[in-house]
Amino acid sequence: MMNVPKLRFKEFTDEWQHDKICNVTTYVDYRGKTPNKTETGIFLVTAKNVKKGYIDYDCSKEYVAEIEYEEIMHRGKPKVGDVLITTEAPCGNVAQIDKENIALAQRVIKYRGNALIDNTFLKYEFLSNYFQNELKKVTSGGTVSGVKGSILHNMEIHYCSKEEQLMLSSFLTLLDKKIELQTKKIEDLKLYTQSLIKSLIYNLNCNKKRIFELFTVSAGGDIKKEHISSIKTKTFCYPIYSNNLDKDGLYGYSNIYKIKENSITITGRGEIGVAKVRNGFYYPIVRLIVLIPKKNYNLKYFQEAINNIKIIPESTGIPQLTAPQISNYFVNVPTIDIQNKIGTIIEIKEKKIFLEELKLKKLQELKKGLMQNMFV
Repeated sequence: MMNVPKLRFKEFTDEWQHDKICNVTTYVDYRGKTPNKTETGIFLVTAKNVKKGYIDYDCSKEYVAEIEYEEIMHRGKPKVGDVLITTEAPCGNVAQIDKENIALAQRVIKYRGNALIDNTFLKYEFLSNYFQNELKKVTSGGTVSGVKGSILHNMEIHYCSKEEQLMLSSFLTLLDKKIELQTKKIEDLKLYTQSLIKSLIYNLNCNKKRIFELFTVSAGGDIKKEHISSIKTKTFCYPIYSNNLDKDGLYGYSNIYKIKENSITITGRGEIGVAKVRNGFYYPIVRLIVLIPKKNYNLKYFQEAINNIKIIPESTGIPQLTAPQISNYFVNVPTIDIQNKIGTIIEIKEKKIFLEELKLKKLQELKKGLMQNMFV
C-alpha cells in the first residue's frame, strides 16, 4: 500500500517519505536554567503562549532583560518561520514564530526545517492528527503529561516533495486566515452589539423598578413546582458554570429540570450574573436563579437590561450571586412598545451573531477534515 494521504492535489502522485525529525531539521531545546523575569524588555514566549497553530501574546506576558538576551538565547536565536512545539503544560501545542524580537522559555523546543522541509509544512505536520496521536503515545506523567526532547527528536514525520509542501502550506494558511478573519468579525459584531444595546437601555427616560417587583425570583431547590414542566435525572454532560446551556446536555447533576416557557435564568456561580431567556430547556436549578415574569414583558429586553447591571457578588467564600441579592437590583422599565422594539433589535443581532458563528464552525470543521485527510 502506498504511503500517500487520502486527499491531495491532483498534480502529485508520488509516495510520501518519512524520517526522524532530527534528520530533517535543526533544533534547539531551551530547557535548563529559568531566565530571570523583568517588568519590561524582550517578550518571553512560554508554553502558555503557544496555542494550536499560533502564538498568543496576550494570554501571558513575561519579559527578560535586553542585557541578558544574548546569554539566554546562546543556543540559537529564533527566526521568523521557525516552528515551536511545547513539551509540557501543555504538551504538543504548535506555533510558528512570526517575529524575531522574542525570547523562548523552557518547555519549548524550536525546529527549523532543512532543504527537504518547508517550515510552514512542518507546523501543519506537527498539528496533524497522525503526529498528535503518535505524540500522545510517547508522553508520560500523571496530571501533567510531557515528552522528553530526546524522544521528540527521534519521532518520525512524513513529508512529500517540496513543491507539494509549499502548495499544501499555502492552501492551509489561506484557510487559517479565513478562520482568523471570521473570528475577528464575530468579536467585533459582539462588541458592537453590546455597545448598541447598552446605549439603548441606558438612555431610556423611564421608571426603574426592583427585579422582585417584576419577576418571581427563585433559586436552587426553592423554585415553585408550578414553574417546572418536567424533571430528568442523570442527563448528559455540559459545563455547569457556562451560560451556554441551551442543550439537553449538562454536567454532573442528578436533578435536571425543565422550566416552563418564557423565563429568564441568571448564573449564580462561575460567570456570575449572566442573564438569558430560556424557552423550556433542561438545566440544573442549582447554580442558577430563575425569574418568572409577573406580567407580559418582552424578556429579551429584560435579559439585556439585567446583563447591563453592575453586579457585585457576595464576597464570603466562593463568589456567588443569590436570589435575594438579585431581587433588589433596579432595572429600567419602559413601555411594552419600547421593550418590544429593543427586544426585536436584540433578536436580530443575536441571529446575526449565530449565523456568523455557524460560518466559523463550518470553516473549523472543514479544516479539521482536511487535517485528517491531507497528511499521512
